[in-house]
Amino acid sequence: MRLLRLAPGSALKHTRLVTLLGGGIPDDDPRLRAAIEDAQMLGSLQLAGFDIAWEQVRAARRGESAPAPLAALWRARAAVPRDARFSLDALRAWHAAAADAPSTWRRATRIRDAGPPPAPPEFIASRLELLASWLETDSSRELAPAQAGALAMARLIEIAPFDDANGRVARLAASHVMVRAGARPPVLVGADRARLEAALQAAFQLHTEPLTALLDEAGQRALDVMLQTLEGRA
Repeated sequence: MRLLRLAPGSALKHTRLVTLLGGGIPDDDPRLRAAIEDAQMLGSLQLAGFDIAWEQVRAARRGESAPAPLAALWRARAAVPRDARFSLDALRAWHAAAADAPSTWRRATRIRDAGPPPAPPEFIASRLELLASWLETDSSRELAPAQAGALAMARLIEIAPFDDANGRVARLAASHVMVRAGARPPVLVGADRARLEAALQAAFQLHTEPLTALLDEAGQRALDVMLQTLEGRA
């Protein structure tokens, strides 16, 4: 795994985190990892159009009852080992949990109002195989984590392999790719919706810089989540 490289502003936040932890390593603290996971789940569900509140996410972590989409995303988050390769099996595991149903590739042709049409059903598996193979090449390993995450997310949204939950699966996959490459998990939030949609449209035209920048900022947002948690503001 690559070592984390922090931008100047991130370095200051990291120093503050270490100080608050009394010299501990923030990324090794279970409480801080949990806070990032909770923030990721809340944001992903809000982006998917679900009216989920922060306290519901915290209650679910405490083992209390949770709305069905939240409980399903909890299961999806744990469905693939952190160090597993990006694969079709991983995609289907995420989808089966997030959709709370057996996972199958989309069988019907779908249209898209803007951007390229989703993959024809008969080409879904082969296009996903190409994506999975490419993510394991030396060329992909030379990319920054946010660049690899952006490519994975954009390609999955473009292919739209499932009848539902494509966005949630794509966000899980992008986070997985970034973390496996040594970055912090990206924390996207509901307020990112317009920017995310515009960045995806640009990525469909092979301009991945806006999506890369958003995911990079979302990764840095994890530092803010950790600081808020330690300072009692979460």
